[in-house]
Amino acid sequence: MQEKCIKCGKMVPWMVLCGNSVLTLFQLYVGYVAKSKGLVADGIHSGADVVCTLMVIITVALSERKNDKAHPWGYGKAESLGALMAYMTLLAIACMILVDAFAALLSGVTHPPHWAAFFAALVAVMANFILSGYGFCAGKKLNSPALIANANENRSDMLSSIAVCVGILLATIGFHMFDALAAIMVGFMIGKSGIVLGLQALKQLMDGSLPIEKNKLIENTVLRYKEVKGANYIYTRRMGQQAWVDMEIIIDPKRTVKEGHAIAREIRQALMRRFKHIREVTISFTCKENLMHASTGEMANAGTRV
Repeated sequence: MQEKCIKCGKMVPWMVLCGNSVLTLFQLYVGYVAKSKGLVADGIHSGADVVCTLMVIITVALSERKNDKAHPWGYGKAESLGALMAYMTLLAIACMILVDAFAALLSGVTHPPHWAAFFAALVAVMANFILSGYGFCAGKKLNSPALIANANENRSDMLSSIAVCVGILLATIGFHMFDALAAIMVGFMIGKSGIVLGLQALKQLMDGSLPIEKNKLIENTVLRYKEVKGANYIYTRRMGQQAWVDMEIIIDPKRTVKEGHAIAREIRQALMRRFKHIREVTISFTCKENLMHASTGEMANAGTRV
């Protein structure tokens, strides 16, 4: 299943790239011919997704490079950087759409768009629903921030296309300004997505920890061992699709240092088996009364950290 997901994760960005490229040309052409500001704005949004998807393809490929002396922790942050660049692009596109739509609204709209714009927007809704579904599936299975970022953009496209459908429908039955209002709504939706999700990508670049629920699962796994009486700390940090874990556990004071190393090795192996996205686990231990302590360096020498 994991290998299947990896293959799917490599295919999804290319599928999204092709889908958004076709959608961009289709929406821009129909929007221009049908004189629909909303559909043109949605087409520009799809065009921005093409650029963002190219960023995803490049950063995912970069993040898969093996560790080297210059980057001993790997290239995982390249995905978070790609996600941040994608959301910054969305924010810039949002500003451009808003300026154009407000200008059209202030100048006065006298002609409604053609019905063809409405059907083109419906096609965009269905296409983006399919693309976002594939993206979320692959992104969550692989724990990839770049793929999830791309899927969020397609979902944002789908929601904006729905808004465009409503705006065009109202404009064709006599409320002419609603086409431009739909474009403004699209701009605000894109801008909000760019700001909120961009801040999340920035958090990942600043060595943010794993979500609370995953940290709790890791802690519960450790505390299941009867030899472990507690944990002084459990720190996690995310690097793209992978995560690092650092912890200090409290063991039974009756245990020897040698037994403490064995317990730490067993816990490390259990965590690596259960949580497929954990790249490395570093464990130090201390006894309940603080009579014995093994540092991270000692654990490495003992073979616990590999």
